Amino acid sequence: MSGSDLLDKLQGEELRRMASENLEGKASVIIELDVPSQKVGLRKPPGADAGGLAPDRVMPESPRDLSALERKAAQTHAFLETVLGSPPRWLRASRAFAAEATGAQLSVIARSPHVKAIRLNRRLK
Repeated sequence: MSGSDLLDKLQGEELRRMASENLEGKASVIIELDVPSQKVGLRKPPGADAGGLAPDRVMPESPRDLSALERKAAQTHAFLETVLGSPPRWLRASRAFAAEATGAQLSVIARSPHVKAIRLNRRLK
């Protein structure tokens, strides 16, 4: 993986700087798995005459797809625990992990083929 590919997974200048400078301070991050997006069912809203569909439900996944997701999540959990020295928190609905990581750890995590993106974990106001 090239350096630019590595930086592409790190979302935001702060995380890129932490990784490139191997900063020791930790950041709270969300580590997204590289898995297919869930499919959403659509419906016509009541009273809508012309076109326009609204999300209605998350479609159930096949047992094979769920098994693949669980396997990838378990492998990534073990990998992250080794890199971080403590277990990350699995966010099932988001298909992501929450953890605290240093710049050097972010560089290692970004190299995983199972990781799609790493973002700062920020509290919404």
